[in-house]
Amino acid sequence: MSDAITAARSDQRSAAQRVRDAAKELFYRQGIRATGVDEVCRAAGATKMSLYRAYPSKDALVEAILREDCAVHDCAAGGVLDPALPARDRPRAYVMMAVDALRTPGFRGCPLAMAIVEFPDPDHPVRLVADAQKREIRERLHRICAEAGAKAPEALGDGLLLLAEGAFASAPFLGNAEAARILESAVDTMLEHADLGSR
Repeated sequence: MSDAITAARSDQRSAAQRVRDAAKELFYRQGIRATGVDEVCRAAGATKMSLYRAYPSKDALVEAILREDCAVHDCAAGGVLDPALPARDRPRAYVMMAVDALRTPGFRGCPLAMAIVEFPDPDHPVRLVADAQKREIRERLHRICAEAGAKAPEALGDGLLLLAEGAFASAPFLGNAEAARILESAVDTMLEHADLGSR
């Protein structure tokens, strides 16, 4: 009996959850297109029948993983939107989530951005999920900046978004720590000149 099967039998997670967890790690580390379902099943200690019972296709599995990532991000964003945090501090706090991500060991890019690159068709279900979340992040930044009293909340929100996206894209050649440092410094400089209100 293989080690993967033995480990799977002692794992209390469902086969679907094991598949999703294994696929998430492999897709993120190796790339979605570069990872086949056979490799996912081996890593999960599951059969292809189990995978396809839970997810009708590899694309459906990718979509489920991205939806889970979106839910995690939205949950984390909830802390930034806590009424206990002054409104003028929320734009910085929101972008600091990107700084924290860059400083997380093993970070190699935004999963949504990576999926967008691998699925160029804007009508593909995976792209629809990724694009919708990116638009929601943009709109959320606009709202946060407006609530903070910015005179041009959409321009400020877009600037903060592009700084974060640029840091993610630059991390492979700058290094994660340097990209995080530059992002934090650039955000602070931008917000110093944003003339936020006192709310």
